[in-house]
Amino acid sequence: MGKRMYYILKMILECDDGLSGQQIVMKLKEYDIDLDVKTVYSCIQHINAFFFEWIHSDIIISKKRHGFMIHKDIFTDGECQFLLDSITFHHDLLDEDKNTLKQKLLFWASCPQQKRLISFPSKGKELHFSLFINLTTIMKAIENKKMITFQYINYDIYKETLHEIPSQHGNIDDQYILSPYQIILQNNHYYIVGYNEKYKEQLSIYRIDRMRHVTMIKKALKEVREQYDMVCEIEKMTNMYPSQEKDTLKIECDKKTLREVVSRFGMNVYAKKVYDNSYYIEIEDVSISQGLIGWIMMLQDQIRVIGPLSLKRELKQKILKMSEIYKDVE
Repeated sequence: MGKRMYYILKMILECDDGLSGQQIVMKLKEYDIDLDVKTVYSCIQHINAFFFEWIHSDIIISKKRHGFMIHKDIFTDGECQFLLDSITFHHDLLDEDKNTLKQKLLFWASCPQQKRLISFPSKGKELHFSLFINLTTIMKAIENKKMITFQYINYDIYKETLHEIPSQHGNIDDQYILSPYQIILQNNHYYIVGYNEKYKEQLSIYRIDRMRHVTMIKKALKEVREQYDMVCEIEKMTNMYPSQEKDTLKIECDKKTLREVVSRFGMNVYAKKVYDNSYYIEIEDVSISQGLIGWIMMLQDQIRVIGPLSLKRELKQKILKMSEIYKDVE
């Protein structure tokens, strides 16, 4: 029954304008499946029953002068487009992995839906690893409570071209050994948080797309999580430029930049209109880190820091240093 249902659903998904029961019977012969029309109808009833709890509707209906056709897609157009684009524009995926994943997704899209979807060309960079293999290996190690070994890449220049080289700062030369605890996602990159005996007083974090030759080993992981507030530790580490200092950030910006502020801090902030097209905003308990400074400098003259004073001073110092770099420019 499973094979029959699979090919009947596949045929109807791939058909643009419906198939009669007799047409389905004839097409099934291409897959060495010999059925009568009555059995085809029974299979379609089973397919509808299977998907009903998922999409709350019959997935296949019979239309006069058209035959059997998809009535309701499993994913809406918006959902399918979003998933397709998320795959296409993910920087850490091999083109081969992207194509495999997109084919699996598009299997569930009917022919009319696929015509409505927008296909963007992938602008992937050359990669030397499979993110899926890395993730799978690490996830299995976490489940089995085993350590992993890997190389962590750096870069060097050879004949005016950048090349990957393994870092030599591992536990044993280029071999890093880690007790993996938790995978996290930050800024569209996956990270693994764990314990490396080389750094006994802290947890370690590594970007998974920078890991090579990830291998699960038989050695049981070392469990030290009870010594740390994991939520707090992850928050610090994923800030890329961790800082213990927190303060109330006071800024002034225009209406256009207000969107950037909301994107970073959300809407739970104090805000008031100072004058036409100028807004004063206070955000409490903000980590005063290099990441925050980088965000402020990216906005250039579209934002003005009112407080804290220590942040204003650090921003001024950085601006003066940058000015010094370009002092030769007239």
